[in-house]
Amino acid sequence: MADDRLAGLDALLARLEDARVRLERADGAEAALPILAELHELSQAVAVEVDRQRRAAADEAEQDDGQLELG
Repeated sequence: MADDRLAGLDALLARLEDARVRLERADGAEAALPILAELHELSQAVAVEVDRQRRAAADEAEQDDGQLELG
């Protein structure tokens, strides 16, 4: 289950790395602006995904605690 959740973060990490490489190769500020905008959007997506992962982990831990009490 945790591996499935990490897949989304891995995909975002790959996109961030790609954008970083393109930013390093950008020729001047004008070429860098759209890449910086993309990085901004990616950072927001990462924040959303991390929050989603935290909630899923908390829910999973809560379910595990409930199962221990029943067992």
